[in-house]
Amino acid sequence: MRLIVSLFPSGRRLPADIGELLSDVLVRDGVPLNLYCGRRGVCGKCFVEILSGEVPPGDESERDLAREKNLGLGRHRLACRLRVQGDLVVRVPEQALIPRARILTRGRGREIPLDPMVRKVTVRSVRPDLQSPRALLDGLKAGLGLSALRVVPEALFEAAGVLSEALESDSPVTAVLGAGDELRGVERGNTSSRLFGLAVDLGTTTVAADLVDLGTGTVIKTAGGLNGQSVFGADVVSRITAAFKDMSRAAALRAAVLASINGLILELSRESGVDPGEIYETVVAGNTAMSHLFLGLPVDGLAVAPFAGVFTAAPPLPADRTGLKINPLGRVYLSPNLQSFVGGDVAAGLVATDLAARPGNVLFVDLGTNGELVLKTDRTMMSTSTAAGPAFEGASISCGLPAEDGAVERAVLRDDGTIVLETIGGGPARGVCGTGLVDLIAAFLRRGDLAPDGRILRLEKRLAAAPDLFLTASDIREFQLAAAAVKTGIRMLLEAAALNIEDLNEILVAGAFGARLDVENAAAVGLLPRLPGDRVKFVGNTSLEGARALLLSSRERLRAESLPRVIRHLPLAQNEAFQNIFIKELPFKPWPPDEAPQAPRKEDS
Repeated sequence: MRLIVSLFPSGRRLPADIGELLSDVLVRDGVPLNLYCGRRGVCGKCFVEILSGEVPPGDESERDLAREKNLGLGRHRLACRLRVQGDLVVRVPEQALIPRARILTRGRGREIPLDPMVRKVTVRSVRPDLQSPRALLDGLKAGLGLSALRVVPEALFEAAGVLSEALESDSPVTAVLGAGDELRGVERGNTSSRLFGLAVDLGTTTVAADLVDLGTGTVIKTAGGLNGQSVFGADVVSRITAAFKDMSRAAALRAAVLASINGLILELSRESGVDPGEIYETVVAGNTAMSHLFLGLPVDGLAVAPFAGVFTAAPPLPADRTGLKINPLGRVYLSPNLQSFVGGDVAAGLVATDLAARPGNVLFVDLGTNGELVLKTDRTMMSTSTAAGPAFEGASISCGLPAEDGAVERAVLRDDGTIVLETIGGGPARGVCGTGLVDLIAAFLRRGDLAPDGRILRLEKRLAAAPDLFLTASDIREFQLAAAAVKTGIRMLLEAAALNIEDLNEILVAGAFGARLDVENAAAVGLLPRLPGDRVKFVGNTSLEGARALLLSSRERLRAESLPRVIRHLPLAQNEAFQNIFIKELPFKPWPPDEAPQAPRKEDS
């Protein structure tokens, strides 16, 4: 028996099966429901109002979430918990939808030598005659002055018609050549000035893309949006869990991210006047799970120890095999993964910051749903990753929001004890994003509302940031766990390199979270080491910047592909010391303390 879920006020009628989750009904019809916890019923983001129809009672955890959000549980239900038993009329409030986030698209920038993997050359083919009845492609090769020409099979059919027409009209043609003088296509006339590439930062939460002129290296247009996979959960673990041994879910995840990137391609095309068929090269930088899901590869190996993916470096792939809507004869290159969950976004970041060439001891930190760390010393490079969870992006916080209008991104404690909030867009506070959360916790610690061990020191066991905007004990705990995971990862990298915190010459903080982070407050809560301010540098969206470097320079690609061979990976999951250090790092406290013990140096041992 088919049931009907009607949406108010639009009146849209959605078919549903008895016992089907309401969230599945809504998402299937394209409703961008906010399912940050991956349908586990713990984030409280997907509360909808049931205006008519049978509403079974919610359980205790659902009632607790409703109270935290000041909702009467009477007709409000979590869409990811409610199973449809009869016809319903449902109102989906704005708070239950995936919002438009503010997306960081720029890094700090460095000079990249222009040497893309694809080029265009305009020539006239050498005509066949009775003395030399050469084939059309041989005539093109002679016109190009090449001793050899490798022809992509798919380009053969396109080239045949274009070359025949050109010889009849005695007009030029433009050959599209890839690495190793690979013929990717032949275009009519002189189109040498129309060669474009796409650099993509494939994040867990957001996707950003640069449309780049490969002839000049100029960024023509930038676009960004949310990763459509968000309806399967906010964090990497939720996505892997959804795809694990479930090919239909894996296919849906792939379709969602392809729709996100292809939507950006269409947007860039409309705004720039560049036809997608003029894009012959794309570089995608994403973490290990995102790159696997993008290609539709199994993520089962990432679900269990030792957390091994299918590939480290994948060969450039024909565009039509990936599903990206660029020229079908173009190529798609994935920034190489390093090890385990330290993925291609980090490799791109290391290229963007030129980490290997920086002097001294440098720590690269990328904080998102996965905390990824790379330590470079004079002797070695090491990487690790920590399961920070989505707290830094607001996803697991009861009043959390991504970096969108209305999200608190700054909080300042005044001398009189009041806390002044700054929101994105300047409007009323509707929630808190990651940087605002750091500031608020630092302010509550300084004001004495919060103990270093995370206990709320007020009779009302929640902390008011604004009217109807509170941090709960659960929120504090979520942030504690995320911060402690990052601190533990940093400490264990330093210990493995026999370094003290003070030995760090630089900390490079990448990503959108780092771009708006207050260094003093991050040190006060113990998220980052307490170092002189000039040693902590925010380097922006290094994933996108690095993808652009890999798009523009074959030399940078070779450097990126060498990174997995030279970076030693430090796995934390199997390390017996991790849990002990993690528990010690749970309290909110600056580090190092003044009496910090000194780690043994290799030269002293």
